[in-house]
Amino acid sequence: MSDLRAALSTEFLGRVKQNLVDRLAPDEKAAVEAATGEMGNKPDAVKLGWLRMRTKESWTKQRYTMTVTRALGKLRQMVADHEQQQRKG
Repeated sequence: MSDLRAALSTEFLGRVKQNLVDRLAPDEKAAVEAATGEMGNKPDAVKLGWLRMRTKESWTKQRYTMTVTRALGKLRQMVADHEQQQRKG
C-alpha cells in the first residue's frame, strides 16, 4: 500500500493544483493530506490519530484506505478533465 501511495503521491503532487484538492469533501481532503504530505511516510496509526484530531471523527484503517482511494480517483478524474479542457481551449 505504501508503494502505491508513494507512486500516486509523486504523480499527483506534480500535476494537481490546490483548487482541485479544495473541491474534495472535508474527510477526503484530510485523507489525501495524510497520505501525500508530511504524514505520507508515517505509520498508519499516526495518520489515523492525526485524522481523528483533524476531523473530530473516528477513523479506522478501512475507512482511511477507502477514503484515500475514492479521493485519489476523484482527483485523477479532475486532472484528466482539466487537461482535456486545456487541450480544447
